[in-house]
Amino acid sequence: MGPGGARRRRPGQLRILAALLAFTALPVRAQSMALPVELQVPLILKILTYDRQFEAKAKQEVAIGIVFNPAEAASSKAAEQVSDTLFKFTGKTVKKLPLKYYLVEFTTAGDLEATIKKRGINVLYLCPGIAKSIQSVIKISHAQGITTATGVPDYVRRGVAVGIGVFQDKPQILINLPSSKSEGSEFDASLLQIATVLR
Repeated sequence: MGPGGARRRRPGQLRILAALLAFTALPVRAQSMALPVELQVPLILKILTYDRQFEAKAKQEVAIGIVFNPAEAASSKAAEQVSDTLFKFTGKTVKKLPLKYYLVEFTTAGDLEATIKKRGINVLYLCPGIAKSIQSVIKISHAQGITTATGVPDYVRRGVAVGIGVFQDKPQILINLPSSKSEGSEFDASLLQIATVLR
């Protein structure tokens, strides 16, 4: 499909994304994740479809690595919540590509690289509890063109490409533009207009 066709589809997709954002009276959360996982995951999956390089990067399937710190109970719990939420998407596709996901314990950067290669992971979801390892993960994502996403707003400030936060009691899309470009993503201007963009 040519660029004209892509533009014709975009308003409808943007309406869907806007509807997903239109939550009100969200619970106040003391944790590092501003929005519950069951609300984050559909938003992140929708955001991925606004990456013009998405199909080229994902190739045959969307393989999400849920990265967590096994030494921290809160991190492990968050990983389980993300896994449980993604399970509900079993059989569904993202831009016609099948969706798979894997729980990935972060121990060392070398182990993470090996898991990425073994599983064909092309999206990394970073759970709370791995702040000390963020730069190691980002170094890998930039080198291998892997999209990073998180529900921890602070991680986006540290270099994760896509995040979900809360602003004025509504979900907020966060895009770290330099990091997203370093990971090989090219997000549509219509997404960037409704996101908080870190440049």
